[in-house]
Amino acid sequence: MEIDAYLKALGATDEQIAEARRQSHLAGLAGDLVLARGATLTARDMAERSGTTVLDVLAMWRTMGVAVPDEDRVMFSEDDAEFNDFLVQANPVGTHGGELLRVLGSSLSRVAEAAVAVYVQTQEPDLDAPGLDVLAWAKGQATVNAAALRLGASMGAVFAHQMRDAIDRQRAAQAEVSDRSLHRLAVGFVDLVGFTPYSLHTSPTSLLEVIGEFEGRAFEVATAHGGRIVKHIGDEVMFVAPDAGAGCAIARDITASSGTGIEPRGGVCFGDVITRHGDYYGPVVNLASRLADLAVPGEVLVDADTARSAADAFGFREAGRRQLKGFDELVDVHSVGAAVPG
Repeated sequence: MEIDAYLKALGATDEQIAEARRQSHLAGLAGDLVLARGATLTARDMAERSGTTVLDVLAMWRTMGVAVPDEDRVMFSEDDAEFNDFLVQANPVGTHGGELLRVLGSSLSRVAEAAVAVYVQTQEPDLDAPGLDVLAWAKGQATVNAAALRLGASMGAVFAHQMRDAIDRQRAAQAEVSDRSLHRLAVGFVDLVGFTPYSLHTSPTSLLEVIGEFEGRAFEVATAHGGRIVKHIGDEVMFVAPDAGAGCAIARDITASSGTGIEPRGGVCFGDVITRHGDYYGPVVNLASRLADLAVPGEVLVDADTARSAADAFGFREAGRRQLKGFDELVDVHSVGAAVPG
C-alpha cells in the first residue's frame, strides 16, 4: 500500500505500521516520525556524555516539562545532547536555574499546545468524511510537524529581540525603585461583559472567533503603546505598560471595540509591583483587577493616583469613593475620558 511505503520512507517499522493501523493512527504516525527524527540517544547516554548522573538529567528535563518515561528510552537527538551538555557544564542560569528552566518549559509548552490546537481546529480533516485520503492526510501532518520544528528552531531570532525589549523595559521600570524585585508600572485588566451568557448560546467555532479577535486586538493595542500582554485569564487579559498614560490608552483602545452583545470593560492602576517569572503581584495589581470588576461595559476605571499621573494625556471624570474587596480604605475612583489633544 502507498501509505505503508510512505511511512517506511519516514523510518517506520512494520510493527509500528501494524500498531498504528489497529489504532487508526496511520496519519498520526507520520507526524510522530517527523518529530522523532534524529532521536538516537537515551537519558542514560546523555548522562554519560556530560559526566553527570541519570537522575540529574531526568530532573533537568522534567523541570522543563519534558516527560521522560524511561531513562533507557531512545528519544533524544544530538542537538538535545549538546543543549544538555551546555546546561550541565556551563550552568548558564546560575543558582536560580530551576526557576528559569520551569518558565522556559511552561512557555514552550503553551506554544506547543497552541500549535496543536490551531492545526486541529483549522487544518485537520473531518475524520468521519467519506473517502478520506489517509495518504494525503499523513503527508499533510508530516509537513505541518516539519514546519513546526522549523519554526521552533528559528525562535532564537525572535528571542534575541524579546530579550532586548525585556531589558529596556526592566531598566525603565526600575529607574525609580530601590528594591530589585519591584517594577514601577501601570497594570491593567480588560474583560468581556456578557461573555458567559453568549457562550451558552453559540457554537464553539463562533466562540473561538470572538476570543481570537479579542486577544488579537489586545495584543496589537498593547504593543502599539509600548505595553505587554502578561496573560489571558478566560475572557480577561492582563497587561502592563511603562506609565499611567500608556496603561489608560491600552485599556481605552481595547474597550473601544465591541460586538455580538459582548462589551469590554477595564481597570488600570499605576505603581510599584512585585515581579516574578514575567508575572506581577501586589496591591497595585489587586486594585486594577477590582477596578475592572467595578466598571460598567465600555468603561475604564482608575484610582486617584493613576488619574493624577496620566492627567496630561487624558481627561478623567470622578466616579465616587468606593469600598473595594480587600482594601480597608475607601478608594477614589475615576473614569477615563477622552485623550487630551497634544
